[in-house]
Amino acid sequence: MATVQTPPELNLQSPLQGNQNSSDLDLVALTMAALRFVNPWTVEAKTNQWQTRIEPGTAEAKDRILSLAEVSQHDTPRDCWVVIYDRVYDITTFLDEHPGGADIMLEYAGRDASTAYRSSGHSKMAAKALDRFLIGELPMHERMYRRPGGIRLSDIPE
Repeated sequence: MATVQTPPELNLQSPLQGNQNSSDLDLVALTMAALRFVNPWTVEAKTNQWQTRIEPGTAEAKDRILSLAEVSQHDTPRDCWVVIYDRVYDITTFLDEHPGGADIMLEYAGRDASTAYRSSGHSKMAAKALDRFLIGELPMHERMYRRPGGIRLSDIPE
């Protein structure tokens, strides 16, 4: 959300002419006078609360909430995030190590890869290995698996 700043000093001249009746107020002049109090061109951008990089797999990463819109901005080989079972993983450093190759992972860069992950038959060891790449979770309203009334799977990794 943006905040609006007012100029430090205001030198306002009356927009109304002295010979007008109070019933003949010029709405345009009043609007312009009101706009002089606010300078809409001095807007401060809200700082992102996640500007500092959280290392994947740390305790802080488990508390971080990342939206699908933010995940979608990380879809290149140099910056690759995926969502698996409502958790967000930064797999950039794993692309070259993946046994199936980087191309298959880049197909799902910036998107939900839960179905592809499940259908390829990953082992429990692979699920545990994901923990080192964890950087956050989706907000509750964007989750499909880890929410009340969501899709029930018996083997979703905790």
